[in-house]
Amino acid sequence: MTRMERRVVPPLLLVTISCCSGAILTAHSCCIERSHLHQHRPQTYRYLRAVHGKPLQLLPTVQPRLLNTERCRLRRVSDVHMLAQKKKGGNGAPTKISAKGFGSAVVRAKAKPGEVGTLLTDPAYEALRSWLSAEGASLDKVGIADFDGLRGVIAMQNIQAGEEIISIPANCALDLGTQGDDPIPPALQLLSAIATDDGRRQAYFEVLPSPDSPDLCTPDFFSEKELQMLQWPPIVREVRARSAALRKVLGSAAPTGDTRREEMAVAGGRLRELKWAAWIVLSRVLTVLGPDGAGHKLLIPFIDMFNHRASSRHYLTGRTDRSLRVVAGTRVAAGEQIYIVYGTEATSNAELLAHYGFIDPTAAAADERLVAMNPDAVPALQATSAEADKEMLSSEPTLPRNEQLALQLRLALKRAVANSQQGSTA
Repeated sequence: MTRMERRVVPPLLLVTISCCSGAILTAHSCCIERSHLHQHRPQTYRYLRAVHGKPLQLLPTVQPRLLNTERCRLRRVSDVHMLAQKKKGGNGAPTKISAKGFGSAVVRAKAKPGEVGTLLTDPAYEALRSWLSAEGASLDKVGIADFDGLRGVIAMQNIQAGEEIISIPANCALDLGTQGDDPIPPALQLLSAIATDDGRRQAYFEVLPSPDSPDLCTPDFFSEKELQMLQWPPIVREVRARSAALRKVLGSAAPTGDTRREEMAVAGGRLRELKWAAWIVLSRVLTVLGPDGAGHKLLIPFIDMFNHRASSRHYLTGRTDRSLRVVAGTRVAAGEQIYIVYGTEATSNAELLAHYGFIDPTAAAADERLVAMNPDAVPALQATSAEADKEMLSSEPTLPRNEQLALQLRLALKRAVANSQQGSTA
């Protein structure tokens, strides 16, 4: 068995690692306890099926779903041991949201002093869990909980170092092909898989964030004003290049200034749908080295739902002909949140924001390397001072999320420039 890592940038870049007979999981990744994590929308699957089934139909408006106290049971972490004994496999599969709830607060039981988290269950996640368990997945040791407004995976029992935390049969993963670094071909594969699904993966598709989800907060979804606020031209160029590539794929179906008003909803919906699929690929795909020696782009249910922290010692491993697993690198106590590690020390905040939509305060060294490698981009950071940026970030009323992210990135890069300059004069 060989560990697998999650890729960040460049997208879908294969890292080849040799192993014994059978394929292994490989990929780039990012080290971070994510400041935003996904709140999944159960209506996504039905919405996309409708679009694909009738390409000319006007797209329906999809309203964000809120957790409802009538369909979401809450239990204290002090109940975890009892739940693990009496209801193995009965709690919902995990989802992830931001600390601010991305438009909706987490419905929580009243917390007690010292409580680590609050166990949550929901029918949509229970359906995912039931499907995976029926396929042979091992999920008895984990549940989904709210940790002070941030949802994550909770340990339902004590787990020792070296123990398997979860295991997902490889045939539950969605193979999006072996294309190169471009996220658009696997995005098209994803849309096709959703449109032609016979119901087997419906439970997984229904918990993916919808095209209308506020989770979509990477620069691909920024306005022009917000892109300029980044003060980092490489990201702006990447976003524009990807947008042009998406439009090229759609061809005459892409919206333009000449698109008739009555056709704009359909054309805009197609672009939004493809952009959403590319985002899913960029933010969730793991690359698997298959028996054919090629890197297969996989979406792996449940494994894409852990929160992330650089200090985590837990790791991902598996084979394409067996199972895909998360293994404990250190002891986990019942009631604790379980993290995995994304990425490498070389992953900068520009990369994390561009593909995941968050800033990692521990990525300072990678940021310094980034600014040193892009001297032509550094002058754009001089448009405002760090002091002015801090004042804007702390101003009232609170700025929109994307503007906050833009300010956080440019502050991180300005600190990197300052640190680099101090190091060169030392």
